[in-house]
Amino acid sequence: MRFFIGLVLFNLFNGAQISFAQSNLFQPYDCRAEVEINNRIEKERLARELAIKDSIEQVEAQLALLKQEEIKRLLEYEQHAWMHWATASNFTFGKDRGNLPMITELNSLHPFFRDRVVRLIYQCKQKGIELAIVETFRTHAKQDEYKTMGKKYTRSGAGKSKHQYGLAVDLVPIVNGQPEWHNRALWRKIGIIGEQLGLRWGGRWRSLYDPGHFEWTGGLNAFDLANGKLPRIPKQEINYPCLENDLALLKFYQEQWESEQASYAHKNP
Repeated sequence: MRFFIGLVLFNLFNGAQISFAQSNLFQPYDCRAEVEINNRIEKERLARELAIKDSIEQVEAQLALLKQEEIKRLLEYEQHAWMHWATASNFTFGKDRGNLPMITELNSLHPFFRDRVVRLIYQCKQKGIELAIVETFRTHAKQDEYKTMGKKYTRSGAGKSKHQYGLAVDLVPIVNGQPEWHNRALWRKIGIIGEQLGLRWGGRWRSLYDPGHFEWTGGLNAFDLANGKLPRIPKQEINYPCLENDLALLKFYQEQWESEQASYAHKNP
């Protein structure tokens, strides 16, 4: 009897499970849940895209602002760059060079000539010779100061020196930390390197031996330069495509120094 009752209950339980499983198995598919999930995924994707877009726009806005500030800073610096030119005071190189500061800035030179001077300094360094820049561009006021100091300094008045057109430089070798002005053998080594670079060397001059002086004019003389002529540069369009703009800016800087030192000379006669 017990066995019979148990068998009936077992069959009833199994039947209930099968019916439940069948009811789930054959229940019609409800797509609303999937649609809801897809909608949520799409919303999250759009939210991320918007967040990324906002971040990119913010970064671009910040970069644009920084660029504007940088351009403004560069323009302001460019306008006043002449004030940052390197200078040297009297007796810096062991000689009396007058009261007005000497401009020692390589960027004050004509670009073509400047590059030759840089190569001269580099090639000398490769041979163990250290060169210091004594003077680059020279104002009319500074040239006049040298003229008043006697013929051992210069025989040229204002407007007649290549320095005043950014086409001359004065250098000196440094030996054991000190300027060496009187070693002719050393000067000859330096002079030959300069001449190989196409520069005119003052160590060849007899009337005023000036071994620290190098210049380049492209064949022009002081009269030509004073009348606004500029030396021609080989392959200018390729090697110096912005030369006209560079020279215009350089002339502006030089004019600022002309005014500055003329004012100083007037106040300190």
